[in-house]
Amino acid sequence: MKTETAPPPSCVAIPVYVNLGNLTPGMAGSISATAHLYVNSTGYFNVKLHDDGLDDVFSNLTVVLDIGGRSVTLNLKRDEATVNLAPGNYTVTVTIYYVVNDNPHGPPYVVNKPLITVTPIKESEGSPSNQTETESE
Repeated sequence: MKTETAPPPSCVAIPVYVNLGNLTPGMAGSISATAHLYVNSTGYFNVKLHDDGLDDVFSNLTVVLDIGGRSVTLNLKRDEATVNLAPGNYTVTVTIYYVVNDNPHGPPYVVNKPLITVTPIKESEGSPSNQTETESE
């Protein structure tokens, strides 16, 4: 008798592109956009904020993701989280809150570079210790 096993978790994201425009020192604001995520099988996924160099531009950068009713908050101090997702199509609301440094300097060109990625965690990497589906800091 053959036992069926679930395929390893994977996901396909339909990305969202966000343009904060021309930033000026001390400027504060927020912007929201919607992305879509397809998950093929249940598993743990790493949600990562790619914040390299952004702390030289922003005194505060907080990203709140709503993934199918689950809230994940990332910022310059806590740049990744783990979520457990079941198979399905998810609408992801991305809200970015920011405050520009008084003397910002940073990467000159960040066009078309990912700010956030979602990747499956392989079974061999073990059970995640930073699972957070509704946590925020």
